[in-house]
Amino acid sequence: MKKLVLSIAFVLGATFAFGQELTKEELKQQKKEIKALENIAKDAELTLQTDPIAAINAMKSVISNPLVKTKPFIWYVSVSAKKAAIDAENRKRAEGASFNEELMYGYIYEMGHELANCEMYDNAPDAKGKVAPKYADFIKTTYAQQFGQFYNAGAYFYGNEDYEKSYDLFKMFIDASNKLADAGMMPKDTINVPVAAYNMSLSGMQLKDYEKVLSHVDLAMTNSQMAPSAFRYKTVAHLELGDTAQWLNDCMEGAKKFPDDAYFYQSLIQYYDNRNESDKLNALADELIASDPANPFFVYLKGYIAHQKQETDVAIEWYEKTLAVDANYESALNNLSRCYLFKAQEYATAQSSTKVTDKKKLAKDKEILNGYYKKALPLLEKLREMQPEKYDLWLANLTNCYYNLNMEAELKEMETLQKSLGY
Repeated sequence: MKKLVLSIAFVLGATFAFGQELTKEELKQQKKEIKALENIAKDAELTLQTDPIAAINAMKSVISNPLVKTKPFIWYVSVSAKKAAIDAENRKRAEGASFNEELMYGYIYEMGHELANCEMYDNAPDAKGKVAPKYADFIKTTYAQQFGQFYNAGAYFYGNEDYEKSYDLFKMFIDASNKLADAGMMPKDTINVPVAAYNMSLSGMQLKDYEKVLSHVDLAMTNSQMAPSAFRYKTVAHLELGDTAQWLNDCMEGAKKFPDDAYFYQSLIQYYDNRNESDKLNALADELIASDPANPFFVYLKGYIAHQKQETDVAIEWYEKTLAVDANYESALNNLSRCYLFKAQEYATAQSSTKVTDKKKLAKDKEILNGYYKKALPLLEKLREMQPEKYDLWLANLTNCYYNLNMEAELKEMETLQKSLGY
């Protein structure tokens, strides 16, 4: 590669203010420089199969020079050199030999950008306005050979926390797949492309670049498994970009589409609660129930709203309706038990002035209080059965029930458990 090195030295010896009007002598010198740059590219083309790394290095000064960077041949050579280096590393990997993964994926990233340049300049009109591409077959063949590499490189850079490159590479994969489908060279990819779009949104989230999150997120949502997370990223992006109205619409839509994702309804609850707009939240709950009356969360939301407003009897009604839809709905079991315990406390406080000599009234009060504890008890025992490790969910209240119902054996078990947990 001695000739290449000498050519580079020749080129670097001359400088021009590109784009300014030149004298005849400067134009003559510029033509010499362009010729020298083209010769470097030609020499690199001859050696790229035998020494692709040297060819790549030789082309660095060429592709960055504005005198020739609009010439598709320059990009064709640089892409070809990168392809040869990538192929060499892939052969090593296929043979089980040691290969340079960082080098290979770095070249794939650079090749993707250079291939786009080659295509752009190859399709640019000439001075007469005519478009006569010379490298169309090369470009299509390269995309067909390399488009899967863009995906692999995207995954590599994501794993190495270089999210800018991972975003670009997944986009290259999508663009290449679409080009090949449009050219009839492969069927439309409806599986991998949405996954790549999801990865682009994920890269954008890591970068906190919310325009990037939104760029392909709708495509990501065509994958049913990734749709809930992708929709959440979309929602968060609108909020971070300051579009509160769109964020609110997203939350409403997300609550309907993905009721199992707590982000959407919790965001709505917090939004309306912070503004003391429970009536709007209540109207939303009615709308949700109308759209899907068998959805336990939608029914539960009505109880939650009433509970927040301290309308305990209304909350009890809706929590019971929730459990009629789903007997194992954890939040309804928990909140309904709390409502009954609150009713017991409220009644006990109200009757605290009853005279100790009024045995009949005291017995009646005890009967009413026990009624509340007996209603709370099976709910708390079911919570314990469902979530035995979530002690904060049931331990204190279940102990309270056992104490007030004089269930001595069960109470002793709870006290022993509390001691073992350090309560």
